[in-house]
Amino acid sequence: MRKHNKRNRKVRKCIEGPNFSGQHFMHHKPTIRELIQLASIGSEDTVVDIGAGKGALTFPLSDRGCQVLAVEYDKALATYLKEKAKCYNNIHVFHQNILGFPLPKRPFKVVANIPYAITTEIMKKLLSDSASMLQNGIIVMEYGAAKRFTSFPQKNPDIILWRMWFDLKIIKRLPASYFSPPPSVSSAVLKIRRKTTPLISYKNGQHFHALVSYALAYPIQPLSRALSGIFTPRQVTHLVKTLNVSRETSINQLREEQWKTVFETMSKHVDRRYWPSVKKKR
Repeated sequence: MRKHNKRNRKVRKCIEGPNFSGQHFMHHKPTIRELIQLASIGSEDTVVDIGAGKGALTFPLSDRGCQVLAVEYDKALATYLKEKAKCYNNIHVFHQNILGFPLPKRPFKVVANIPYAITTEIMKKLLSDSASMLQNGIIVMEYGAAKRFTSFPQKNPDIILWRMWFDLKIIKRLPASYFSPPPSVSSAVLKIRRKTTPLISYKNGQHFHALVSYALAYPIQPLSRALSGIFTPRQVTHLVKTLNVSRETSINQLREEQWKTVFETMSKHVDRRYWPSVKKKR
C-alpha cells in the first residue's frame, strides 16, 4: 500500500511540478466536449492526441469509438495513462516526443491541447510534409501563435505553404482558468481543415516553398523588385496585370490565390535554371 501511495505521489508531483514543456492541462469539461464536437469524430477515425497528459481528451475521444493514439513525452504521465487506459482496446499510449513520433500513414485527425513551447515545430510536422495524411484538426495553443498562423499580411513561407493545402481558422479564445497550471498567455482553439482541392499540388510543395522564401527575403519590398531575379521585365509586367496589383505592392501583401498564380506563371514560362533553389533537408 505504501509503494502504491509513493507511486501516486510521484505521478502527482510530475503533474503539478515545473512545466518545462509549456504544457497546461485542460480541465474544463464543457470545452473538452466542444473540441471533440468540432472535430466531427466518428468510429472510423484515427485521432492523435498530442501531449495527452492525464487523458482529459483521450478518454472522451475514445467514447466516440475511434482509435486514439495518445502521445505523451513525460514518462510518469505516460505510465499513469497506460495504466488508466489498459481496459480500453481503442486507446494506444506512446511514451514519445511528438516531434519524433511517426504519424499514421492512413488518414487521421488531431484533437489536442499541445505543449505551447513547441507549437511551431508541431505545426510544421503536421502541415509541411506533403505526405502527411492529416485531414483536420482541433488544436488548443497559445493565442499569439494561432494569430500568426492566420494573419495577413503574411511573411512566413512555411505558413503560406500550409495555407495552400489547409484552411486555418481561430474558433475561439479560452480563459486561463480552464487550465492547470493556468498559462500566463492567452489561449485559443485553432481549426485545421484540409482543402478539398489544394491551391498547388503536393508534389510541387518544395519548389513553391523555395519561390516564396526567395520572394519574401525582404517582405516589404515592391513585388516587381522581389520577383525580378526570376521573371523578365516583360513577364513581371504581365504578372502584375494578371494579379491585379501595382508594381509597388509589397510582396507580403499577396494572398494565397495570388501566390498560386505567381507559381503557375513561373512553372509555365520561366526556365528551370532561374527557379529558386530547393533547400536540401537536413
